[in-house]
Amino acid sequence: MKVVFVLTQDRYGPADLTTSLAVELAERAKGPDVIILGPASLADAGLPRTLLRPVRVRSKTDVRGFSAFSRLLKELSPDIIHAQDRRAGLVSALVADRKTPIVLTYHGVPDNAAGGWVQAGPLRGRPSGVAGGSRLVADALVSRKVACTVAPSAAMADFLHHKLRVPAGRLRLLHNGVAIPRHPHPPADIRTFIMVGSLTVRKAAPVLVKAFLAITSHRPGLRLLMVGDGDERRRCEELVRRSGRAHQVEFVGYRTDVAAQLQRADAFVLPSLNENQPLALLQAMATGMPCIATNVGGMPEMLNGACGLLIPPGDVHSLGAAMERLIDEPSLGGTLGGAARTRAAESFSLSGCADDHLRLWTNIAGSLQ
Repeated sequence: MKVVFVLTQDRYGPADLTTSLAVELAERAKGPDVIILGPASLADAGLPRTLLRPVRVRSKTDVRGFSAFSRLLKELSPDIIHAQDRRAGLVSALVADRKTPIVLTYHGVPDNAAGGWVQAGPLRGRPSGVAGGSRLVADALVSRKVACTVAPSAAMADFLHHKLRVPAGRLRLLHNGVAIPRHPHPPADIRTFIMVGSLTVRKAAPVLVKAFLAITSHRPGLRLLMVGDGDERRRCEELVRRSGRAHQVEFVGYRTDVAAQLQRADAFVLPSLNENQPLALLQAMATGMPCIATNVGGMPEMLNGACGLLIPPGDVHSLGAAMERLIDEPSLGGTLGGAARTRAAESFSLSGCADDHLRLWTNIAGSLQ
């Protein structure tokens, strides 16, 4: 079986998952023939060049990019096309041969359309407006062009079925997956917190910075690592500068060595307002470190009360209280971290994710014979 992954972005969740799946499957003795059509910069993140055919679509009006994708798809003649981001789904639906089944993974709802998706927080119930509504309409139309839409979480599957009217028979629940480190993160007193993710509005990084600065007023030995980049970075840096505690907060920037960055910290925090099933949280869980996340999207399915701390989104006080709880109860971090690692290994491993994808592709290909 030949599978072509299609990507139009080169970093963060969809790109990280796709590259990990491609490598995992390519290393299997009897695995499918896999290739990624996507930006050349994916190779800079460690993807073997043998698994990549560089091509880029910069916008939905990039005629040259669409043409390049069309030529490569005809040349490769795949049995399955698996689009892994929103624009990739559109490109595939428009240029692929009608006989080739397309699978699209729906990784998340845009912030300007998230009012009907998130269960709590500042975005809940917010009207989509023309731009957000148009994106949802486009998503719904693309979902009717593909053979199957994959939802990484049950919450997303429910949203796609009831809000975007994706037929249940063309919808599948396949969890994201991450590699499980051989050795767990050793339990430790909580002194360094870390956030990994794009510093955009949806990630609510300023909420974390404010909570951290509030608790460090009487806990001078704490540190915060901010791994990622984005429009909100400058705002976060300004909050830190005004506090006079810049020595306690390190802005690391975008990194491809997330595993190494996680080893520098004792606890993970993700204060997002809008999420589906973030890989950064799964990676932290897999290490065995205690995690704090917001009760939005698919995160409650990942981090239940037995393996982490869930807080309301956008609530600085609740986040600070959760961080202080981990500091003040030394045994809690080890208990939650161990449970998180077990849950990640049982339900969100990369090998299990690859197995699920193989079964899906085989079923789709078999149904066409």
